[in-house]
Amino acid sequence: MNWLAHLVLSRRDIAFQLGNVLADPLKGKPWPGASPLLAEGMSMHKAIDRFTDAHPTIIMSKSRLGVHGLLRGVAVDVIYDHFLAIRWDRYVRVSLDVFLETFHVNAIQVAVTLPERARLFVERLVRSEMLSSYIEAQGVALALQRVDGRLSQRLSARETTSEYFDVFLAEYNELLADFDQFFPELVTFFDAHTLGGCDDSYLRQEVLRAQ
Repeated sequence: MNWLAHLVLSRRDIAFQLGNVLADPLKGKPWPGASPLLAEGMSMHKAIDRFTDAHPTIIMSKSRLGVHGLLRGVAVDVIYDHFLAIRWDRYVRVSLDVFLETFHVNAIQVAVTLPERARLFVERLVRSEMLSSYIEAQGVALALQRVDGRLSQRLSARETTSEYFDVFLAEYNELLADFDQFFPELVTFFDAHTLGGCDDSYLRQEVLRAQ
């Protein structure tokens, strides 16, 4: 799952949310003096990734993008954030606009207290408004291009994430069906995890009852 999913699969606390999204750029390592909630958010991120990477529905979605390719999983992460955005009201108690506005305000306030690398990442995430762009298919294209910009020359010469965009459009309905099957199971996993719990999150309890 990508950043939007990690933010919503968090406790209702900005430090936990930031830990959940900073786990990738900071390689899952909280800095000395980081708050316990931020460290727990990073641990939650790792648990979500382990659950996701091994899930048969995710493996199916990757196969829809092609037989081979190291970056298929990265593309699926971005694609699933798009599906989360368009299915938002099914899973989340507040609107996407309200959720992102709340996160942006709180994140910018906290960012000034973070080490430089973490601060710059949070500021870029907020000011680019990339999280709100996921609701449009074109936002997926832009997100994939941003990933390509971080690839090494050696890898990008062999494969890019952008090359999966046309396949995403062609397999749109099948991939959406995969997401609809997978995400409630991920919510159930988050709810049962010792660091998670839907009661202290923005997630709807109805998702659990539907399982």
